[in-house]
Amino acid sequence: MIAIATFWANLMASASLRETESRAILSRLSHEQRRVLSDWRAFVLLRRATLSLSPMERRWSELPATIEDVRPLLRRMVRQGDLAPIRNAIQLYLVTVPYANSLPPHEYEVLEESNPYAAISHYSALVFHGLTLTFPKTLYATSPRHLLQDVLPVGTRTSDWEGHDSRPKMRFPADVLGRDVEWTRAVQTRFFGDVEYEPYGYAVRIMSPERTLLDGLVSPQLCGGIATVLEAWGQAIRTINLELLFHYVERFDMAVLRQRVGFVLESLGIHHPEIDAWQTQAQRGGSSVLVASEPYSSRFDERWSLSLNGPIELLD
Repeated sequence: MIAIATFWANLMASASLRETESRAILSRLSHEQRRVLSDWRAFVLLRRATLSLSPMERRWSELPATIEDVRPLLRRMVRQGDLAPIRNAIQLYLVTVPYANSLPPHEYEVLEESNPYAAISHYSALVFHGLTLTFPKTLYATSPRHLLQDVLPVGTRTSDWEGHDSRPKMRFPADVLGRDVEWTRAVQTRFFGDVEYEPYGYAVRIMSPERTLLDGLVSPQLCGGIATVLEAWGQAIRTINLELLFHYVERFDMAVLRQRVGFVLESLGIHHPEIDAWQTQAQRGGSSVLVASEPYSSRFDERWSLSLNGPIELLD
């Protein structure tokens, strides 16, 4: 009888040590210092835990097949006090266990859990890269217009999505944690230049400095205005990757962008055969302008056939 009692006691102790679904998710969130959880990330983390733990190490048996499969678990975690729903956010939760209470959630994390294909861009990316000292009230982000197979949800890998058709939807919240969001929805050929950074312990997708500078010349109104953009070029000129910048210019495939970039680079003292090649393509006698939204100016650069209708003295 003693042997049987010991057997059952050991079995019960072993069961209590096995990882629960909620504990598996929370431990992985803690490792990345995440304070926000979406249903799709819970799906990814639970699948990873299921595949990495043996059946004797976990209390659950089923591998989730769809994002919808984890939603009952998330509701249970809310009742347990591990999570709290985020107001006006669909299937998004604040992590409320002790490790997550040391700092408030970051707006980048909330935005990219809502739309895991989006990248922080334009004015917000200038701020992130330290290329401006001004701070916008609005959060700027760029998303593909449609799901792209080669753009994975942020912070995931290809293996997370193999063997099933469950992919998170794109959502476009009008505001995040009280800040308005300005969305740019890019066609497939214009969604490039995004990089995953880890400034807070978890991956955040942000447009690179090179892509952000070009966005500034394409859409200065989304980057604090042309003065802010030109100052950013002056700040970044010694640190940017010129070859990558040239590659991105060609991907945009906009003649006027080549003129703008060529003029700005030469004004900042940069000379390169690629720039000379652009110059030979500049339309002589054309009416291309530095700032598309501003009136044509009689101040004109003959080399680049460009109306200098912006504060170019900021490039001196």
